[in-house]
Amino acid sequence: MGLDFIRRAAKGFTKAWDRGRTSLASPSLFTRYPESRTRTVIADVMPDSQVQVGAELVVCFAGDQLILVEETNQIGCMKNPPADLVEAVREAGGYALCQIKQFNPLSGTADVEVD
Repeated sequence: MGLDFIRRAAKGFTKAWDRGRTSLASPSLFTRYPESRTRTVIADVMPDSQVQVGAELVVCFAGDQLILVEETNQIGCMKNPPADLVEAVREAGGYALCQIKQFNPLSGTADVEVD
């Protein structure tokens, strides 16, 4: 009779440590995020193409070089792209997105950031 009364009158609880879950989930100084895999390379721009800084283009293969394509027009090419960039584009199915960060009119080149 006494044990039944204690079980009914006592406040129920479960063993758990829930208060620290939110502090563990919040970012801190030592939290690591995946790094961005962007790479900036120099591309030769075709003489008759209109290049705008910030334009988003597509990088794809044409033989042994990577070319920059906007809609259906070839904007430029990378004749000797770095090996890691070539491998990354191949792993992405042969295509990658890029953005023109800077245009150099004297040399006819552009700094292209490949995602």
